Amino acid sequence: MIKERMIEDGGKLHIIRSQDVQGVLDENQRARTSELNRHSEMRHAGSIPLVIAEQWSRECGAAIGTKEFAGYVKKKLMDGDWSKLRVHGF
Repeated sequence: MIKERMIEDGGKLHIIRSQDVQGVLDENQRARTSELNRHSEMRHAGSIPLVIAEQWSRECGAAIGTKEFAGYVKKKLMDGDWSKLRVHGF
């Protein structure tokens, strides 16, 4: 579930979105230990919580679902800081 908070500060409105991502991380862990799609040509690479996908979309300036966004996501998922979002890699 995504939560939104609106905070007014000095005449500016800040919208803060948050999401409990533990379920996504748990599902990625289960998929990582599963043999079901490990050797398939079409395999599940990972799951990204929506609030993180939105953040990455803003960072790269490309809309979610575009080739540019997919390339940016691939780079992010290859970074060790985001390894818990990755299932089997690319």
